[in-house]
Amino acid sequence: MGTIRMRTITLLLLFMCALVAAPGAAAATTTKTATGCDGIRDRLPSLARQGKKKVLCVAPVAQPPPKPALTTASAAATPPPLPAWCIDPPDDQTKSAWKTRRFASCLINYATVSLYDTVTGSLLGRTTLNYIHYIAMFYDSLELTDVFAIVRFNSEGALTSDDAINFRLAVSCSYGCTAGDFGPAITLPENSPQYLTPPIPHLVNVPANGQRTIHTTYDLQVAHPGGDTEVVNVFPPEKGPYPSPDIRCDRILSGAGCVIPTFFPTLDGLTEYPQVRAHIRTAQAGGLPGAPGTTPLHRLADEAKAVKNREIACPDWRPRPTGYTCDEYPMARTREGAWTSGGAFSWAMVPKDENEGAGGKYGALVRYQRLLDWDAFWVDPN
Repeated sequence: MGTIRMRTITLLLLFMCALVAAPGAAAATTTKTATGCDGIRDRLPSLARQGKKKVLCVAPVAQPPPKPALTTASAAATPPPLPAWCIDPPDDQTKSAWKTRRFASCLINYATVSLYDTVTGSLLGRTTLNYIHYIAMFYDSLELTDVFAIVRFNSEGALTSDDAINFRLAVSCSYGCTAGDFGPAITLPENSPQYLTPPIPHLVNVPANGQRTIHTTYDLQVAHPGGDTEVVNVFPPEKGPYPSPDIRCDRILSGAGCVIPTFFPTLDGLTEYPQVRAHIRTAQAGGLPGAPGTTPLHRLADEAKAVKNREIACPDWRPRPTGYTCDEYPMARTREGAWTSGGAFSWAMVPKDENEGAGGKYGALVRYQRLLDWDAFWVDPN
C-alpha cells in the first residue's frame, strides 16, 4: 500500500506543477459566440413555469485555446507538469477523446458554462472550464490512481464571483471494480485550479489465474448556488457521464497488474545486438509484419507451438557457425511465427549472446508490459 501512496503523491506533484500557470489562464482566448447552449432558449418558458429562475448550461467550447490553461508553458519546469502526449489537445475537442499509453490514459477538455434568466431569456453570465483527467495503472498492482484537475477562467457577468460555480466529480465502476470517492462538491473560484484524487484508489477484483476488463464512469456535476437553477448538460460524450477507456487487469503473468490493452507496446532498445537488429530491419523491409505503425505481431503463450515455429524457421539441419545460433523473424513466440501463421518468415545466423540478449528483451516486454496471449506489439530495430 505504501508504494501506491507514493505513486499517488507523485501524480499529485505533477498536477500541482501543471496548475502553477493557471492564474494566467485569463489571457487564453476562447470563442464565446454560438455555443451548444444557444438552443436552450426554447426551454426557458417551461422551466420558468416549474419555478426555475435560472438555467446553467454546460457545453463544449467551439474553439479552445491552443494550449490547455492547466499546463505551464515552461519547458524547464521540474518535475515536468504532464507528459507531452497528454498535454497536446485532441484533434476534436467536442469528442472528449481519451489519449492512452499502456499504463495511463489522459483526457483534456474545455466547456463553456452559461447562466440564463428563464423569464427574460437574457444571458446573465458565462465562464470557461478546462479540465484534465489522468488515470494511471501499474504492471504490479490492481489499484488504479485517478487524478482530476479543473480551472475556470474568462468569466463574465454573474459568474465572475468566486462562489458562482461549484462542482463535484462522481465516479462509478463496472462489475468487478470498487470505485474510490472524489468527495463532496466544492467551489471553483476564478483562476484557482482545484485538483482531486480519491483518498482510496479504485481497486479491481481479479480471480486467480484470470483477467478482468473494467471501466470507470465519471459525471462532472456543475452547479450554481441556490435551489432555483436548472442545470442542463449538452457536453459530449453522450451529453452526460463519460467512461474511461477499457482497462484490463490480470493475474495470469507474474503478480498482478493492469494495462490499457488497446495500446500496443514496442519492443525496442536493441542497440546492443547489431546483427539481430540488422536481421529484423531486413525482414521488415521485405514485407514481414511488426514495424511500428504497420501490422503488429501478437504474443504466443503456447510454448509447444513456439517450438514448432522454431523447427520450421530454424531446423537443426541449418549449419550454425561456432558461436552463432539461428534467429527467426517473426519470433517463435508470436502468432506470426513460421508454423502458426503458415506464412512468410526470415532467418539469419547471429552471435549466440545477441540472440539470447534480444530474447531476454522480449521476455521483459512480456512481463513489464503484461503481454497476454494474442496481445499485439511492435518491434523497432532502429
